[in-house]
Amino acid sequence: MKVRLLICVLVALLLAGCAAACADDAKKPAPVSQVLMLVGGPFHDNAELYPILQKKLEGTGEFKLNVTHDLDQFKPENIKKYDLVIVYATQLKMNKEQEQGLLSFVDSGKGLVGIHCATDCFKDSDAYWKMVGGKFRTHGSGTFQVNVTAKRNPIVAGMSSFQITDETYSDDFHPDSKVNVIMRREKDSEPAAWIQYYGKGRVFVTGLGHGKPAWENPAFQQLVTQGAEWATLRLNP
Repeated sequence: MKVRLLICVLVALLLAGCAAACADDAKKPAPVSQVLMLVGGPFHDNAELYPILQKKLEGTGEFKLNVTHDLDQFKPENIKKYDLVIVYATQLKMNKEQEQGLLSFVDSGKGLVGIHCATDCFKDSDAYWKMVGGKFRTHGSGTFQVNVTAKRNPIVAGMSSFQITDETYSDDFHPDSKVNVIMRREKDSEPAAWIQYYGKGRVFVTGLGHGKPAWENPAFQQLVTQGAEWATLRLNP
């Protein structure tokens, strides 16, 4: 009887150890995360910008970036080979298959980074709005200060307030979203960056990033890079 009990205990411990190991493996990011960056639409499709971010992300040794205009990359059979999606596109529309591919991708535990005009994209999709959090309403432009408002968040930990020349995006936030604002503009306290969880996945969005002056700003590059690291479980796994 004692031998049988001992065997049962050993088997239970072995199974628990295997489960824990599997859970740990599931939390670990890929050695090099495959990144799909969707671009396109009016106003923001600027080919000289994309190499700036590609150089920054790939320079970490953590990411491999594929820039595309092809919305069919969101279809389930295509998007499954990626670990992170970056959206820098304006006023595009997804069909149902593309929409479901993107939503399921993030819900399953993958990452999404939205830069600037990402909140002005897929505006006919309530599900996308809920996942991203914000929907573009209006903007001005100028040189302004951005302040860190969530100093313990790993994306902005160690970052200080900075000046940037950019558009001043203002967004309407989805009533069912649960965003955590991590940066705000000094002048009007509008959110400049936020995060939220979507299913098992992570979403990071910044309203910054209209043109070359913003993309060449070291603080902007640091913010997007660390947002990508957080979204792929490299920060605060």
